[in-house]
Amino acid sequence: MKKSIFSALALMLPVSALAHTRWFAEGEIAPYVSTEPTVFYMSMWVAVMVMVITVGALLHDRNMLRLSFLRPKAPHAYERAAATFTMVVGAFFLIAGTHEYLFSPNMTVEAGVPFVLIVLQILIGLGFLLGVGTRMCALLLGAIWISTFYFTGWVSALENIWVLSTAGFVAVMGNDYFSLIGVSVLRKHFEPYKECGLSFLRLGTGATLVVLGLSEKIFAPELGLNFLAQHDWNFMQLLGFNFSDYLFVLSAGSVEMLFGLVFMLGVVTRLNALVVAIVFSIPLFLLGPIELAGHLPHFAAVVLLLLFGSGDCFMFFKRYEDARWGG
Repeated sequence: MKKSIFSALALMLPVSALAHTRWFAEGEIAPYVSTEPTVFYMSMWVAVMVMVITVGALLHDRNMLRLSFLRPKAPHAYERAAATFTMVVGAFFLIAGTHEYLFSPNMTVEAGVPFVLIVLQILIGLGFLLGVGTRMCALLLGAIWISTFYFTGWVSALENIWVLSTAGFVAVMGNDYFSLIGVSVLRKHFEPYKECGLSFLRLGTGATLVVLGLSEKIFAPELGLNFLAQHDWNFMQLLGFNFSDYLFVLSAGSVEMLFGLVFMLGVVTRLNALVVAIVFSIPLFLLGPIELAGHLPHFAAVVLLLLFGSGDCFMFFKRYEDARWGG
């Protein structure tokens, strides 16, 4: 039972493998038409989202639960962490490319992705990892993401909007600390936008969660229902609640959306990142190292947000003047 509960929690994991592989569904699954009160279910979840976001905004306004003690105090800690993030993302792109997919396992040659884009992804990964032409590689990465609208459709492109935010972050921060080549002709051009780098990651991570919550769960519950029919992971039923599989899938998508909205609004960012990081870690104990390898950039982005907060740009609520890189 304990393992089943942990496994079920993994279904709510941000940017989970289940989402990017369409919940392990094989072939086309017919759309699910429910006789349950969908409008009521979603109305309740909207009310929960509004309540949580309102509480988060109040905490933010009163400078409470910022968890600012988590921020590293060492000189240039942020710049070093940014370079480490770039290398981690580079390793992920190498893994993805050598496994013949672009960004996520459902974006393959069979799905319409040109093989040349997968090869370019490998080269970008090497550039990020070695610190060679890092900012130019970031611009190329952004261009490749834009091209996926044409090759795989807008839904798959938006499900991987984290790629665009990653490209923006790497473009402004680079890999200047662990680079084989310390010279960057683009560095001075992106220097003025350095304070927005962390905000790019926050918005991209949040938007990805919102899109996945909608596209892979709320708007396509048949994917989750197909999975739950094969795996008894509805832990609410195991706990004795009258919680249908359909409601469970909608709830999973709603929780994912809630995490994403909190990130996008920039309130209690560290607290949100802490909760996401805890949930994110659960599948590591269930699925082993392959789960970590498949989520390196997402885990790394959450860790950066946990340590350094929301960033200084694109804040829907007040900015804190006492933190260079935001709260």
